[in-house]
Amino acid sequence: MGTQGTVLVSSALYGQNDEGSHGALLSKKYEMDPDEDEPNFDTITINVSGKRFETCLKTLERFPDTRLGNPTLRKKYYNKAREEYFFDRNQEAFHAILYYYQSRGSLYIPPAIQEQVFYQELDFWGISPEPRRGENGFTLMDDPDHHKQPHEFRWGKLQKMMYVFLNKPKSSFGARIWASVDIFVILCSVINLVVESYGNKNRSPGDTDTPYFAVDATCVTFFSVDIVLRALVAPDVPRFFKKPLNWFDFLAIMPFYLELSLGGVMRTGAMNNNIIMPFKILRIFRITRVLKLIRHSGRLILMIQVLLDCVYELAMLLVIWLMGVFIFGTIMFYIEHEQEDTQFKSIMHSCWWSVVSMSTVGYGDMYPETALGKVVTSVLVFCSMVFLALPMTIIVSKFNKAFETLKKPRRKTPKLEK
Repeated sequence: MGTQGTVLVSSALYGQNDEGSHGALLSKKYEMDPDEDEPNFDTITINVSGKRFETCLKTLERFPDTRLGNPTLRKKYYNKAREEYFFDRNQEAFHAILYYYQSRGSLYIPPAIQEQVFYQELDFWGISPEPRRGENGFTLMDDPDHHKQPHEFRWGKLQKMMYVFLNKPKSSFGARIWASVDIFVILCSVINLVVESYGNKNRSPGDTDTPYFAVDATCVTFFSVDIVLRALVAPDVPRFFKKPLNWFDFLAIMPFYLELSLGGVMRTGAMNNNIIMPFKILRIFRITRVLKLIRHSGRLILMIQVLLDCVYELAMLLVIWLMGVFIFGTIMFYIEHEQEDTQFKSIMHSCWWSVVSMSTVGYGDMYPETALGKVVTSVLVFCSMVFLALPMTIIVSKFNKAFETLKKPRRKTPKLEK
């Protein structure tokens, strides 16, 4: 090892050009080994075609598989004389590249850059996000687990392998088999639930001698093993329990274990049938097993995401609907309530008629008998078709854009030359 030396490093303020002196230089002293090709600074300066950017090493190390995050890959771009990294690349694109590291995976396309040019820059820097279209143009969001996996797998490669196996069915043939078995078990559980409902075949919480219980127990055992394994191998356990789909998995198995515990209490004689009757309502949660299929369908997940993005439009639709129900229900009550044997006995009864008429279902249990009432009904049906259709066009438009983005082929991870 050589002797340690003191080197004076001057780094320009963020976004300044080499040609002009647009601000004061930041000067700091760092200790470094003269034999080292790359100094071990807390912050580094990156020169992109004459424009300097300064950032922290820890920021870049969040993505060790990229060109800037890997010390070996960026080493050959280091200029010892100028004490900076020089890249002859697009300056405008690098604003978005640097933001990718700073935001832990969020990436946008600058408006002045064509999409194809930006993708070429992503290939050079070793970034492979999945494109999603937002309201203000393209918004590229990387896999939320991408930057966490290299740092948060507690058991190393084994945990990562199990995580990919259980959560990414397209990753391997074995993962496809596991996902297919999961779908088969879900369908068996739903069919068992339907067959059990025929006649007097509903078992009590204490009845464990029926074939329906055996099928249910087998399915719940598989669901329990699946969710326990996915929780154990999750890189971020708190985030795992925050996902709604995982809560659906818990709701799918919870009724079985509660019924099993209640059955044990019943056999001891501590509870009678009248007391445990409310707990039988918990069986309704078994239908949430159908929702487990959402995990295996990208289009269903896309539909849910679109609905969440359209909360404002859906709220507007609800307000318009409630206003129409109350206004036309009140009008119809005062028109029809004096008729003999009328069904419009109160404003609330009339509002039910408005609900049925605005949805164009028309059960026929309530209908106007006066000429004026029929005119009001015609106006109601016309208004409902017009005003309820307007927000739906916005929702359909957003869904079409998201679906077109989903159909685009996934970009492969670029291979970086070392």
